[in-house]
Amino acid sequence: MNHTDSPADRAAQLAIARLFLDTELDDLDLKAIANDLRATGLQPSDLQRIYETQVAPACWRNLRAVPGGAWAGFDEAALTDAINRHRVTESQAGGFLQRLRMRRWTADTRDQWTRVLQFVETDLQLSPDK
Repeated sequence: MNHTDSPADRAAQLAIARLFLDTELDDLDLKAIANDLRATGLQPSDLQRIYETQVAPACWRNLRAVPGGAWAGFDEAALTDAINRHRVTESQAGGFLQRLRMRRWTADTRDQWTRVLQFVETDLQLSPDK
């Protein structure tokens, strides 16, 4: 299935995918991801949907790869192709088994994702133009 995402969605996908690189991320890295996500103009609920139903299904295996997955970055075209192949539709996302799969796909990045969203939401609250 070929799906056309908005430029904001694609920018969010690229930023979120950095959570799935085989590298250690500190708060500065997470804040940089949050800044990139904030720049998309997408709401946290939209970012959550992109994380769970687009990026995680496409990228989670990178963190489980032996001897190790990609660490320098994902090729944008390859990432877009993987997202289009693995994305979870809205109708699929509510099913029990699909929710279990999403928990597995996000297990390695969930804590970091929570921190990223905290940075996004905190900065949104402090921003006078939002």
